Amino acid sequence: METAVMTNKEIAEAIYNYFGEGNVPAILELVTDDVSWICPGPTDILPYAQEYKGKKGVEEFFKLIYANKDFPSFEVKEYISEGNKVVALGHWDAKSKKTGNPYSGDWAMVFKFKDGKLYEHKEYYDSYGEAMASKQ
Repeated sequence: METAVMTNKEIAEAIYNYFGEGNVPAILELVTDDVSWICPGPTDILPYAQEYKGKKGVEEFFKLIYANKDFPSFEVKEYISEGNKVVALGHWDAKSKKTGNPYSGDWAMVFKFKDGKLYEHKEYYDSYGEAMASKQ
């Protein structure tokens, strides 16, 4: 029996869906063993703002995100797909679990794929605004 092969865009969409469900094991199935996951910002205020390597690193990223942030709203507004890259553009309304302060912003996330799996993820967002909302 044949199984359908997901496009890179469909994999990016699935990652967002699994993120919303809190299904990190499903996300880990979609990344390479040596994946690079980059989230910018001041690590002393935003503990998840680091560069992560491998599936264990990605698992740690999501653990820290879920422990530090709530997302009352998280919306992907557009996908741009070309070759092995997918760029997602969106907006979030978030809240720091440390301070209770809300913050909102637009973001871009870049996904790079090889052999049907994600091998690099980079986020671009207002890390300063998020840090100010999260600073105690």
